[in-house]
Amino acid sequence: MTGSRDWPFEQPAEGTLRPWYLTASGYLMVLFADPDEARRARSGLLDHEVPDDDMRLYESEETLRIAARLNQERSLLAKAIASLVADPGVRQRFLDNARQGGAVLWLVAPTRERAAQLVGLLADYRYGSIRHYGQDGVTEIQRDPD
Repeated sequence: MTGSRDWPFEQPAEGTLRPWYLTASGYLMVLFADPDEARRARSGLLDHEVPDDDMRLYESEETLRIAARLNQERSLLAKAIASLVADPGVRQRFLDNARQGGAVLWLVAPTRERAAQLVGLLADYRYGSIRHYGQDGVTEIQRDPD
């Protein structure tokens, strides 16, 4: 399912001090506790003509493998910087989701309008959380309780 994009989470950590989440811009990250639900959401988005190349589904093993690789590549200075700028709760939720067998779906969302449209298309799926990495920063998108 790998498209031709340079997905933020897959960028090498070697030679950079900035963690991937500080360079991500124009993406939605959607956490799913149930990988089957993530696959169902991906299929539903394809049915709504979201291009396959605009989606990247990471299942738990791949997420943990990439996270381990990034941690290994990161220098001590880069790790120190990441510890200062990272939101530890978000990082922990992301890794815990993967450790518990969950999946994460990344979607290209270059604008707030596109992000809102994609969130609307995801309304019928059971996701845990959504974060939009936009031009003006990161926004946690809360699920409507209805």
